[in-house]
Amino acid sequence: MTGTSDAQSVEVRRYFEVPRRRWRIVLLVALVGIAGFAAYAQLGSSSYEASAIVRVNPIGADPFSSGRTADQLVNTDSEAQTARSADVAERLAELLRSPDDANAVRDRMSVTASSDTASLTLTYTADTRQEARDGANAYASAFLDHREAEARGQQEELLASVEESLDAAREDLIAAEEAVANAEEGSQEAREAAADRQIADRSIQSLSTRRGDLQTMSFEPGSVLREAESASPASLTGGTTFLAGGVLASLVLALLAAFAREGLDKRVRTARDVGQAAHAPVLAEIPKSNAAAPLVDDPSGPAAEAYRVLRAQLLPALRRAGTRVIVVADEGGAARSGTAGAGLAVAIAQARHDVVLLMPGWPSGEAAGLAALDAGRPRAHGVQGYATLLPGAEEADGGEAVRPTSVPGLRAAHGDAAHALLAGEEGQALVANLAASGGYVVLDASGQLTRSEILTLAGLPGAVAIVVGQVGRSTAPELEALALSLERLGTPIAGCAVIGGRRASRSERSEPGDREDRGAPAGGAHRRVPPARTDGTVRA
Repeated sequence: MTGTSDAQSVEVRRYFEVPRRRWRIVLLVALVGIAGFAAYAQLGSSSYEASAIVRVNPIGADPFSSGRTADQLVNTDSEAQTARSADVAERLAELLRSPDDANAVRDRMSVTASSDTASLTLTYTADTRQEARDGANAYASAFLDHREAEARGQQEELLASVEESLDAAREDLIAAEEAVANAEEGSQEAREAAADRQIADRSIQSLSTRRGDLQTMSFEPGSVLREAESASPASLTGGTTFLAGGVLASLVLALLAAFAREGLDKRVRTARDVGQAAHAPVLAEIPKSNAAAPLVDDPSGPAAEAYRVLRAQLLPALRRAGTRVIVVADEGGAARSGTAGAGLAVAIAQARHDVVLLMPGWPSGEAAGLAALDAGRPRAHGVQGYATLLPGAEEADGGEAVRPTSVPGLRAAHGDAAHALLAGEEGQALVANLAASGGYVVLDASGQLTRSEILTLAGLPGAVAIVVGQVGRSTAPELEALALSLERLGTPIAGCAVIGGRRASRSERSEPGDREDRGAPAGGAHRRVPPARTDGTVRA
């Protein structure tokens, strides 16, 4: 359970490391996104809208009818259409003294009818908050003015109709009185004339009462229930919500860009990446160093200590496996602090072992990617780094290709001399002699060597490989392909060395038990050398 928890915490931490590692992309995308949203909000056509609520009173053809409530007498859908009419728009343009025509003003008007009350919400849109508030309040006034004008017109029509009926009733009354006067008393004609006079008189009284009611009745079109006191953005670009959303969206896009770039970048970033790509445990993490040769120039530094850790992890396992040939496979070239093969050879030699360092990938003058060799002067005269470990221009006694170095017990050959040695029987004899005497051969498979040449070195009898991954330089597919080729070749992989990595926590360091042999040929042709602990015991 503890191992699972540690692995999960490492995975979570790796996700948090991506924005930190890609902080330039995160910062750039976030700034560009925020600037884009801000520019759009600034340059976009911002508008504001305000609303006023009006109460609509019923105005019918017969205002004296009853039996229904006022809300039931008002058709809000019909009134909403009236509120959007051209007449109301013309009235609103007059109240606002707008230079725009009625159609332009009408485009800024909108109405929402209430479903349960006789009320309308009148909304006006403008370029500024103040214009929106003034427009909404003027909209309510224009609508009520229009309804009042309609009510006045209906009142005048009703009064005219009543006056016309009164005139007709008066004429009927005069005709009935004349008929009564001319008819013989008690006759049928007299009785009919009297009835007509009574009807005409009652009609005159009723119409007079109605005319009085019409003349004194006030036709209220409605009232403003709530004036427009504030305005809100009509579009998202006008408010802080839009800007806040823009900032959030920019951060999300920045994180997505960082993870996308991380996915496209196949370079290894941590020791865990190297171990996973090579399917092998990480034996040592060698930090960056300003010293050209850490074990020689800065023996107490962290890089030198990392090489000693690599030696302590490796030698016990090699002794148990009965092998003395180490191939340090590094396709990334030399780091600033030299090659891993040279560093490992010095570390083994400092442990009082005889070591031969062969560097066929580095011709004279550019060995390990360091400064030009100056073997004609001793180290005390200024030659620094691993340049002092390599043979000079003059041949040693006996014409041997492998020459002593300033490190006791370490001899080296590079370039064509190393190539020739490895290709002849002399190299095999050298390996056999060292194996018999307890010495080691370190094959630095880096520099100008191709993949095929690295595999040729790894195919020497008894060779054990160390896969080197350089943080920020080596790629995971290259390391995986190299490890797979070594496995198919049948060369055991003792582990990995990471150059340029930080000191990993215990949970991040690769444990041999966590690795499974992947890609090994059928029948167990490939084997791994179990790495040793620093106390000299071999890990099971």
